[in-house]
Amino acid sequence: MKAPEMTNELKNDLKALKMRASMDPKRFYKKNGRDGFPKYFQIGTIVDNPADFYHSRISKKQRKRTITEELLDDSEFRRYNRRKYSEIMAEKAANAAGKKKMKKENRNI
Repeated sequence: MKAPEMTNELKNDLKALKMRASMDPKRFYKKNGRDGFPKYFQIGTIVDNPADFYHSRISKKQRKRTITEELLDDSEFRRYNRRKYSEIMAEKAANAAGKKKMKKENRNI
């Protein structure tokens, strides 16, 4: 197997695969025991079953070239990320306000 050429698209896809545990809160993945990206890997394409032409087929408009493009187009994923980001920022703001209050109280002592 040849080592593929690392492009920005491939790097983004590999990053998304590494962080897949944070994408879906109800799904469990084992810990990723490797730092960095693998040297040897292959990328394939999904071939649709002709029997599922009308039922579970993805139309050509909905198909994307990379995993990151699919994730950016997924509305549920974006909604979940927005909600989590706002929760984290609110928590950081609350912690920062508490630290400012503690500094102010320490100055008065």
